[in-house]
Amino acid sequence: MLMWVMSDRAIPKSYRTMQGFGVNTYTLINKSGDRFFVKFHFDPELGVDSLTWDEALKISGQDPDFHRKDLEAAIKSGAFPKWNFSIQVIPDANEHDFEFDILDATKLWPEELVPKISIGEIVLNRVVDEYFTETEQVAFCTAHVIPGVGFSDDPLLQGRNFSYFDTQITRLGPNWSVVINVFSLIHLLMETSR
Repeated sequence: MLMWVMSDRAIPKSYRTMQGFGVNTYTLINKSGDRFFVKFHFDPELGVDSLTWDEALKISGQDPDFHRKDLEAAIKSGAFPKWNFSIQVIPDANEHDFEFDILDATKLWPEELVPKISIGEIVLNRVVDEYFTETEQVAFCTAHVIPGVGFSDDPLLQGRNFSYFDTQITRLGPNWSVVINVFSLIHLLMETSR
């Protein structure tokens, strides 16, 4: 993972060309009660593209808000950014079938061993109505999951579940329970399942 961070891919050309994936391993539990380990992935429709070091220096000096403006301009022009939402799944019984620890947050699961399964698409089709309430007050807490998604013994995830809750309450105070933090993931998953 360190090699990934230090590569040319570390500085995205646009949020619209930025790949996303969770380092934490969650679990999925089906109706029969079977448990599966899962990692979530977001692959941009436009492909992954990065800035060179010289481009990054120039843009950050001229407009440090370039990425946000680029995203907003694309949405307002109708060129809605899209990401393929996929998962990698390993049955609970196969946890120890690999030469690496699947719960190690520093390891990527090789796609040739654990292929991605496309489950939907995420589309940003509008800009936020009110920046403060819909962006500044968003609390990304690893412990907020919907029914069917659970926690693995991933040590990093366990630590985050313990600390993020207190961190977000301290940061947001009484605004911790605003609607954006309660329903955003549920709405996201409902939209991707259509």
